[in-house]
This record gives sequence, C-alpha cells and structure tokens, in this order.
Amino acid sequence: MQVKRRIQAIWAQIFRPPPPAAPPPVPTAPLPIIPLPQGKPATTKAAIDAYLTVLLADIATYAPAPVPSVIVTGTMRCGKTLVARRLARRNGMYHVPSDRLRHATYINCDDATKLRVVKYIYKRLLLAYPSGLVLDGTVFLDTGVTLPHWAVQRGIGCVAIGYSLDTPARKARHMIAFRKTRDCWTSGRKSDAELRQLARKIIGRSKDIKAQCAANGWPYFDLDSGQFRTEKHRIVRRIERILQSRRNAP
Repeated sequence: MQVKRRIQAIWAQIFRPPPPAAPPPVPTAPLPIIPLPQGKPATTKAAIDAYLTVLLADIATYAPAPVPSVIVTGTMRCGKTLVARRLARRNGMYHVPSDRLRHATYINCDDATKLRVVKYIYKRLLLAYPSGLVLDGTVFLDTGVTLPHWAVQRGIGCVAIGYSLDTPARKARHMIAFRKTRDCWTSGRKSDAELRQLARKIIGRSKDIKAQCAANGWPYFDLDSGQFRTEKHRIVRRIERILQSRRNAP
C-alpha cells in the first residue's frame, strides 16, 4: 500500500496539471497623450471634432470599466490629478486630465470662447461615456461653468478636494519642501515668497469651494498637505464608496 502511494505521488509530480491562467494585468502605465491631428491647439469646431474623434477612439480601445464617471475638481495644487490617476488605475477607468484638453483646444481662447469650448468638449465626452471616465481639473468650478450641475443630474459624480483646514504658512512650507526633492511646475518660475502668496490663494479658494460644494450637495474632502501620500489613498477610497453607491442605486 505504501509503495502504491509513493508511485501515485511521483506520478502526480511528473504529470502536474498546468497552473490556471493569470487574469490580464490592470494597466498601470500612464495613458498616452493623444496628439492633435493638426499638431497645434484646435480653435475651430472642425478641428475640435477631429481631436475628439481621436480621443474617443482611444477611450474605446481602452474599454474602461462600467463604473460611473466622475469629475474630480478643487483648487490649484491640491493633488487632483494624482487622486484622479490613482482612482482610474484602481478601477480600470480612463483618466482625462483637463490640462491635456486645455493645451489641445482652449488654451489661447478668450473667456467667452473658453466657456463654449469647455461645455462642448466635456458634454461630448460624458454623453459618450457616462461610465468609465475620471475627469480632473479646476475648470469645472470656473465662473460660468455649469458642467457639475449638468453631470450630477445625469448620475455622474462630482467631488472636490482642498485645504480649507490648513494654514497658508503650513501649506507654503510643504510646497517649498516638495519641490526641493521632486519636479514641480513652480520650480524656476516662482520664488519662495511667491509660493507663500500662492499658498494663501489655495487656502482661500479651498474655503470658497467647500462652501460651494455644501450649497450644491457635492462631496468635498479636506486634505492634510503634510501627509498627501496617505491622504491620497484615503480620498480615493472615499470616492470609490460614492461611485459604488451610485452604481448600486436603482
């Protein structure tokens, strides 16, 4: 009997069944920047439509997950893009930073044209993909932009983040420390004194946005600028719970 068991064990080792196929990996690399067909900012409706055709085709190829689309907005330098990027990667969604669309289309437009272009572009995107997109940017809270209202009425999420509970001195200290070790758009462009002025604007604008969100019923989350890495994970989990509740809503 023991000999038989040993033979069976050896046989199982030699003819071991292949392991099950691993699931396809979740994309973690940054999504490619979609170049403009003309190679310069699109200012006419035809040029914008051509750009959107390329962008929508890329989104279709990516095949984003059926998670309700969401707008992540807030003040400048609050980490919107980093939060949106992590949210997209964790949930198989397609991340569209507003900086990409701004440089591609309305960067040189006057305010009235900018409003029309912003409304047209983002409505096209969200009508095509009410699920699967993460859009980020300050533009959604600019004067005259009504996209958050329009989006929320259609079941699309809108959340804002900021630093209304921080102090300008503390925020400036963290921004100065950040750019000493990492790339930052302010490096070589703003002095420490100018960063302190920027910090005051960030705190003040965060308070305004918090009040705006409270008036409209949009979720708003305060962050601790000294613990952004930890805070980023916390905020992403909070947004995921909001999206899950929307997904489960009848």
